Amino acid sequence: MANGIQRSLVSENGMPFDIVDRHSQWNFGPGALQTFNGWQYAAYWDDTKQVSVARRKLPDGPWAVVSLSDYQRTRTGDRGKGGVISRGFGDGHEKVAMGISPDGFIHLSFDHHLSTLRYRRSNDPIAQYPEKVFWDENLFADVQNHLGIAHSQSPGDNGQGNEMQTAPRLERVTYPSFISHGNSMLLYLRLGGGSGAANSHLFHYSGGSWSPRDEPSSQFIDQRWSGGDGTVNAYPFGFVFQHGRCHLTWCWRDNPDHRTSHDLCYAYSDDGGVHWRNNDGSLVATHGLEFITADSTGITVMKIPPGHGYRNGGSMVVDEESRVHVLARGPNGDPTIYQRDPQAGDWTRMQSPQLGKLLTYKSNLYLVSNDTFYRTNPADPTKFKVLASGFESTFENSKLSLDLQRPSHDGWTSIIGQKGKNITVIDVKLE
Repeated sequence: MANGIQRSLVSENGMPFDIVDRHSQWNFGPGALQTFNGWQYAAYWDDTKQVSVARRKLPDGPWAVVSLSDYQRTRTGDRGKGGVISRGFGDGHEKVAMGISPDGFIHLSFDHHLSTLRYRRSNDPIAQYPEKVFWDENLFADVQNHLGIAHSQSPGDNGQGNEMQTAPRLERVTYPSFISHGNSMLLYLRLGGGSGAANSHLFHYSGGSWSPRDEPSSQFIDQRWSGGDGTVNAYPFGFVFQHGRCHLTWCWRDNPDHRTSHDLCYAYSDDGGVHWRNNDGSLVATHGLEFITADSTGITVMKIPPGHGYRNGGSMVVDEESRVHVLARGPNGDPTIYQRDPQAGDWTRMQSPQLGKLLTYKSNLYLVSNDTFYRTNPADPTKFKVLASGFESTFENSKLSLDLQRPSHDGWTSIIGQKGKNITVIDVKLE
């Protein structure tokens, strides 16, 4: 692998981890590094407390970086209905999430912890024609607290829609994540409350607009259940589309204490997130109408009690044979891979050498930690081969993020991380 590794310095303007007393890891959020149309894009908080967006032409073009100066993270900004609890500065929730929709628009959502929505996108589908674009902040629209303006139908207009209506403001937002599939994209948001008492929502982007755009009709997981103190919330390990099917895994958490995390759960959708089925294929939810809850039949695929080492936070992929893999902590806290057999629907678990991010490419399963890049057999992920190591000095001040789109472009993947103010990308050729 000596000739299969490259490094590039994206910038020296990353937000330092010691900018506040908590020494939090501000970067990197979902989709922070991704490839589209032969170019690679990155998004992160910079040392001016603004969102920076960077790009380069693959495989080794120079990085261009723009800092979006019209929004700065502060202690005193409008934190929405979350109130005081959402004003914590630097607790690590407020990472930048990025999505590139199939039509070439770049979408950003950032600065969330029970706070008003912060969403913006490029003015034009600039990722479709990157060679023609001069990289500056004027490429991006203003920050919005809603998901756009669209035509609304009026009585007697024969369905053509002749009025413009602004979408409602979205409040108490946490954990935005964009998931592209086919010709459209989903936005996941946790809404309605904090840890242990919140709902999960999906918004569908297609043809340049979002639908639905309001809180009630976008919900698909509900906080109410018959156990504990009556409420819970889902912490997804991941959404993955493969062959038109959206796979979702998650754990429940009863309150802000991570030790109340419990159970591994699974559901899937074959129509872009409208109807959801449990592990056995039975319908358990319809987007906006009937919701998944902790009482739903057949969603718990491994019963894991609270009060042990199991907790939210992990990674999920689906390999080319449709096996679902989840990397998270086990009941005893050790790194564990949970795997679903696509034919029988049975779940098994096995020890993993480390926590980190999973990646699949062709017939291999890869695990990337903050210091090591591993390869294993997805049919039997019990033996791991080290392909590269020594990343820890580059990534010690951030969570790492993987470019999951690049392998299908050129057989490489990229890892982004931070040390001090240096933002670095390491490219690895996949075997």
